[in-house]
Amino acid sequence: MATQDTVIASGNLATSRRTVTGLLGQLMLLDVGDREALELFIGAGLPARALAEPDFPISLEQELTICMALVRMLGSDRSAVRVFFQRRHNIGIENLGVLGMAMRHAATAVAALEVCLKFPQLTWGHSRMVVKRESDDALYIFSMQRPQIRDAPAADIDALVQYCLALDLVSSLRNIQDIASVEEAPRYITFPFSQPADWHLVQDSLPCDVMFSRAEACLAFSGGFDNTPLPRANPLVYRSYVAIAEKLSLMLAEDISLTERVTRWLWAYTPPLKRGEVASQLAMSERSLTRQLGREGTSYAALLAGVQAERARNYLRNPGLTVSEVGYRLGYTEPATFTRAFTRWTGSSPLQWRRHHASDG
Repeated sequence: MATQDTVIASGNLATSRRTVTGLLGQLMLLDVGDREALELFIGAGLPARALAEPDFPISLEQELTICMALVRMLGSDRSAVRVFFQRRHNIGIENLGVLGMAMRHAATAVAALEVCLKFPQLTWGHSRMVVKRESDDALYIFSMQRPQIRDAPAADIDALVQYCLALDLVSSLRNIQDIASVEEAPRYITFPFSQPADWHLVQDSLPCDVMFSRAEACLAFSGGFDNTPLPRANPLVYRSYVAIAEKLSLMLAEDISLTERVTRWLWAYTPPLKRGEVASQLAMSERSLTRQLGREGTSYAALLAGVQAERARNYLRNPGLTVSEVGYRLGYTEPATFTRAFTRWTGSSPLQWRRHHASDG
């Protein structure tokens, strides 16, 4: 008799709209020091202050750029999948902040899954998740579109995909266990890549079979999707955290000025968002954006120049980048156009600025 699969839910966790919190969690998990973290952020075109502001918005591209740098930091002797499994007990539902608390206090597992997929930008995931029911098992299947990262070798892209799939799967494993308030072991786990050379260092400590070179990244649990109340189900607490998650997902905190919100969105993308794109992110018209910024004594053009100038200076401190490459990263196809813009911003050409600040730390 054929087994019938039923799709319970499906959603893309790899949203472009996210905050830096998930990345900060990865830095802690991998024991990345402050100096190294600062270098990673500046290299990805982010300001140093993003390290101290968990709600700072970043793009998926920026996060993946830093994730790739983390993969390279692990080196050839430490695979991401082994490290994540080895440190899985340091990953928990609390790492998802208010979204995690909403999931923990949901009425049922289905409700917890629904709120997770309602606010994917607060999960900081990198893959698409499909949850299926197969006989008595619940299958969490993760897939990731191969990212396009300029000048990255194919082997590095492969390692990045493995890193992201492993992180999303192990995080989901811990979230499921926390929501159920038990250390229930999955039936099995599979990955679509070969077993890493260092897998023996963690293999004997795992609670279930982990199989490599399979068709997909899959986390299988017995049961789990019925109307059984979750141990910490609390309607009032659940609604409270969902309301907070709603506000965070819009990233429209009332105590943050429009100038600051626009500046954050300009930092979140390279090249920066255009005026109309920023207005769209903030759910307002371009005219309204211009008028309200004017009331705060600034303009989109002034904020853009400030962000581009700081980002350019950060890049120019990297001797491995040519002036042309810096200009390209800022969205200028012609080096001369970038040179004119940088001179207008700072009063000196990129080469002059670089020579003058060559000894900066």
